[in-house]
Amino acid sequence: MKVQVMSSAVAVRSFPAREGKPATHFREQTAAVLRDGDFPLPFTIGLDEDQAPYGEGFYVIDPKSLQNNKFGGLEFGRRIRLVPDLTAKLQQQPAKVA
Repeated sequence: MKVQVMSSAVAVRSFPAREGKPATHFREQTAAVLRDGDFPLPFTIGLDEDQAPYGEGFYVIDPKSLQNNKFGGLEFGRRIRLVPDLTAKLQQQPAKVA
């Protein structure tokens, strides 16, 4: 699945401490799944506390992001990981003239 990150901006959502539990902070970044013949499908990617944001560009979803559900089907795990799409870089480079 091809994914496009259009901005390296990170949104932080915070929930205050309560009932003896510490405050919680979620770091998220917006991306979109690119679908042939259809509009991109935006979604949020949760980032770990110390994880650098993804830079602008094209990625694919890391297969390590997938897991089996309790019925044996396929689903995304808690964290979606992206890896750079090397084919997108090759397509963007101009052809070399001999």
